[in-house]
Amino acid sequence: MIRALAPVIAALLSAPAWSSAPVESDAREWLERMSMAAHSLNYAGTFVYQHQGRLEAMHVVHAMDAEGERERLFSLTGPRREVLRDNQEVTCILGDRQAVMVNKSLPRTAFPISFPRELMQLEQNYRFEVLGEDRVAGLGCRVVEVQPRDRLRYGRRLCVHEDSHLLLSLEVTDPHGEVIEQVMFTSIEFPERIDPDVLLPDLNDAGFSFRHQPEQQPARSDSDGAINSRWKVLRVPAGFMLTDHGWHQLSAQDSGVEHWVFSDGLASVSVYIEKSQQAQDSYSGVTHRGALNAYGTMVSGHYVTVVGEVPRQTVELIGASVRLR
Repeated sequence: MIRALAPVIAALLSAPAWSSAPVESDAREWLERMSMAAHSLNYAGTFVYQHQGRLEAMHVVHAMDAEGERERLFSLTGPRREVLRDNQEVTCILGDRQAVMVNKSLPRTAFPISFPRELMQLEQNYRFEVLGEDRVAGLGCRVVEVQPRDRLRYGRRLCVHEDSHLLLSLEVTDPHGEVIEQVMFTSIEFPERIDPDVLLPDLNDAGFSFRHQPEQQPARSDSDGAINSRWKVLRVPAGFMLTDHGWHQLSAQDSGVEHWVFSDGLASVSVYIEKSQQAQDSYSGVTHRGALNAYGTMVSGHYVTVVGEVPRQTVELIGASVRLR
C-alpha cells in the first residue's frame, strides 16, 4: 500500500502550493523565532524524509523542562532504529546492526533542523525572503527562502508555523533551483507536558555491541595561535571559516584521523585525512546521498575525504586543494 502511494506522496511533496500574496513580516525575524522554537518547545509528530526517490517516515518526541532538552526519534519505515538525546549526549540504537553508538551529534535525518541564531554572518552569503503563506500538517505557516549568493552552497525553503514558529517543512535546493531533499511533518501536536516514558527506547539492546565516539583531541597550535599541522587546505568558498580541528585516535597504536571542519554558519564541510595502510592504493571519486556529497582522493600516501551538505563542486574544490606543507 505504501509503495503504491509513494509516487502520489512524492508528487504532492514537490508541488509548490504557497500563496504568493504579499507578506509584511521580516524574514530574519521568522528565522530567529524558528531557531529558538526548535529547542524550547514540547512537541511530538511524524515527519517524512524524501531523497533520491526514497521516502522514509520517522516520529519525533521533544521535551524541554527543568532537566534540560531531551528527544526521542524512531523510524516508522525500513530497519528499526532509534535516536535518544539527553542534552548533549546522543545515543543511536540500530536494530538491523544490533549496535548502539553514543556520540555528541544528531544524525542528518533529525528534524526540525538546528538553525543559527546569529544571522548577520549568514547574510554575507545568503539572501532571506518571505515568499508567502502555506499549510503543512493542517497548520498555517510562512514560507521563508534562504537563497545562496553563489553556486557553491545549497538554498533552503522553509515553512515556519505561524503560532509556535516551529519549522514544519524544509526543502533543500541545488544551484539550479531543483529540490534535492525534502522533510515535512505530516502530523504534529504541542502538549504542555511530555510523559518521560515516551522518551524511553522501545528497542531492547541486550546483546548489542556498544561503541562510543572517540574523543577528538584538541588542535595543536603554535605560539601565535596558528594550527600546528603537516597539512593545509588552500581553497574554501567565501564565508567558510575553520571552526574545529583535531584528531580522532582509536588506540595508542593508531596513527589517527586528522579532522578539519569548515562552516559558513549554515552549511558545514568536514575534511578527514588518514594515512593509507597500503603501499599502492587508489581512492578517488564523488558519492552522494540526497544533499550530502562526499569526495575522496589520495594525497602523498594519505586518504583525503571531504564530506558536507554542499554541492558536488564544493567538496571537489576543497578536496583538490589539500596539500602537505
